[in-house]
Amino acid sequence: MKITIIGAGFVGTATGIGLAKHGNDVVLIDVDPDRIKHLKKQGLNAKLASERKSIESEVTMLCVPTPTKGGSIQLNYIEAAISEFAELLKIHKEYHVIVIRSTVPPKTTRTIVVPLIEKISGKKSGKDFGVCMQPEYLRELTANADYERPRYVLIGEFDKRSGDVLEKIYQPFEAPTDRCSLDEAEFQKYVHNTYNAVKIAFFNEMRVVANKEGWDAGRVFTATAESSEGIWNPMYGLRDHGPFDGSCLPKDTRALLQWGDNNKHDLVILRSIIAANIEHEAILGKNETVRVNYLANISL
Repeated sequence: MKITIIGAGFVGTATGIGLAKHGNDVVLIDVDPDRIKHLKKQGLNAKLASERKSIESEVTMLCVPTPTKGGSIQLNYIEAAISEFAELLKIHKEYHVIVIRSTVPPKTTRTIVVPLIEKISGKKSGKDFGVCMQPEYLRELTANADYERPRYVLIGEFDKRSGDVLEKIYQPFEAPTDRCSLDEAEFQKYVHNTYNAVKIAFFNEMRVVANKEGWDAGRVFTATAESSEGIWNPMYGLRDHGPFDGSCLPKDTRALLQWGDNNKHDLVILRSIIAANIEHEAILGKNETVRVNYLANISL
């Protein structure tokens, strides 16, 4: 299949190399002349965005940056790339699929990308062009290997026709593949990254405690990895069973927090976990009195 990759950073380049190895005809597009020269030296088909005068592929994958500034995501790069794509789509005669691989907030593709393409191109999504959102799970230092041997592929689709085109591309990779809505795919990428961040932050908080007390954090964490169902059972905590409850988790989390307070350990994450669980109980109509009393005294 003929595929265009817009944005030749580590995600776009890894995507292009991986797709080419599976027999696709791939061209990488970027605005940086030095990057294009470097890609050509590697034997890759690459050209500047200014050199692109028409759509010559069946699929376009967008891999441009979506940085944050002052805590807010910047969508100017993706809006510029989409605008340029839509201008070319205006004169394109065949059905074409645009795939968003950039990480964007939920509803971005449906409420910003699709309307912008339709406005500029005069074409209709679902009829003249298809739209997918495919989250990337690449680590920067091992991006090429991660793409060539994906653990999992998620396809967010505007409609079945769009998803079918993208799923066909990934069939040779023989990776587990699921399909969902555009919004769900965008949300899943943030859930994916945020879960990783929360896990790192939690163990960092526990590491500070262990180090202050003179305990071997590595030994404790290795034992936790072997013993904790939250680690060895990937489905643990994912089912809709409500707040954590039972005879162990509520009392032990509070006991550790109290111990931490008594020993001058500032367990911010643990405190937030307990408060969030009590709030969730209140949402479900449970323990409202406990929630009010506890939150009145907890120091967040």
